[in-house]
Amino acid sequence: MDAVDFVRTLYLGDRACKSITIDAWNAAVRITVNTISRVRSPSGQWDYYTAEDVDDGVLVFDGVTYIDLRNDGALPNDLINAIEAELIGSQTEIRLSIDSVAADAAHRETILTVRCRAVYIEDASRPGHKIVD
Repeated sequence: MDAVDFVRTLYLGDRACKSITIDAWNAAVRITVNTISRVRSPSGQWDYYTAEDVDDGVLVFDGVTYIDLRNDGALPNDLINAIEAELIGSQTEIRLSIDSVAADAAHRETILTVRCRAVYIEDASRPGHKIVD
């Protein structure tokens, strides 16, 4: 399954970004999400499918050649609004919209854009195991 199709199987609605890690030496970006669900319905809808949920899952972007974090300095620490992917040459560009909420309830949106070779999920309960389909 290519990266664009893989991203279509992810359900991140009403899920929260817990951390973003940039591993420059290994060209990887890792986003820890409170729960990652999968879309398996032929309709392309989540349909509340939870059999493959990964709690404290890590969305890993591997072979990263580009990263852009637009957030006016706000810390992306809340809901993930959207994830989109498209093929650009031999790379996949993935864009995430992540909310930031401050202690005074001020709200901002972060747009994280990553160009990478591959994307997969890691399960915190099975370190090193890549979920790729």
